[in-house]
Amino acid sequence: MKTGIIVAAIFCGINLSPALLSAQNKEVTTASIFTNMFNAIQNVKTLRYNIYAFERVDDKFTKAHSLVKLNVSPFKAYYKDLDRGIEVLWVDGKEDGDAIVNPNGFPYVNLHLSPFGKLMRKGQHQTLLRLGYAYLGDVFSHSLAKFPDAYKNNVHRLADTVWDNTACYKVDITFTQCATTPYTVTQEGETVTKIATKNYLNDYEVLTLNNISWYEDELKIGQQLQLPATYAKHVILFIDKTNNLPALIRVYDDKGLYEMYQFYNVEVNSTILDSEFTETYPGYHF
Repeated sequence: MKTGIIVAAIFCGINLSPALLSAQNKEVTTASIFTNMFNAIQNVKTLRYNIYAFERVDDKFTKAHSLVKLNVSPFKAYYKDLDRGIEVLWVDGKEDGDAIVNPNGFPYVNLHLSPFGKLMRKGQHQTLLRLGYAYLGDVFSHSLAKFPDAYKNNVHRLADTVWDNTACYKVDITFTQCATTPYTVTQEGETVTKIATKNYLNDYEVLTLNNISWYEDELKIGQQLQLPATYAKHVILFIDKTNNLPALIRVYDDKGLYEMYQFYNVEVNSTILDSEFTETYPGYHF
């Protein structure tokens, strides 16, 4: 089952020649672009958007095309896989901590599943609880904070681009000095997901780097792991000039493209009724 933060199909943005950048645009620094993006993410209260997801799992690429509705706090989410018709509802604070899932097929009844369980996480990098922009913003801010003069040495503004008919900043983020660091499990109940989340890393990369079978397998105290220094060594990021939010994210590892997420039809802070996070909302099929 795909959760929505993942994005599909390789598209190419249209690069504008640096000579065509206006004088005003040239004065926009990478630091200010990211400051505006982080501020925009913090100001998001509700979101409606479509997302394409494209991820490499076991050396094969998986794809998803999804519709998402979000209330940021308290966290409420409606997700629909537009290709397979699967629907998911999540409301923070539920006693059982499960999502309600319409599988749109066998066993032909609603399921109550953990967002961290094997049915909902199989074959994907992200979890349901990372829908939206908040986790992405945290990943970028913490990665950049690890490197002195990151906006000088690691972040480079490329020629502006037009993406999905929208003017975007295009930024290259590269951490060539990245190396893995040792990590020792010191507490009961630690899992790959908890460690990756705490360190703003990619769960799936930590999983595969350490030859661990599953995200939620409890690790043993004293167990040694290797952790990447940052979420990724190389990222290409398109940032929508109209709302300062990410429009496209391409993540690369040593093998090439690792994952890609494309957001479109984004509506920020529009009204989303409480009833849109219930099973009985018109148009849903729970």
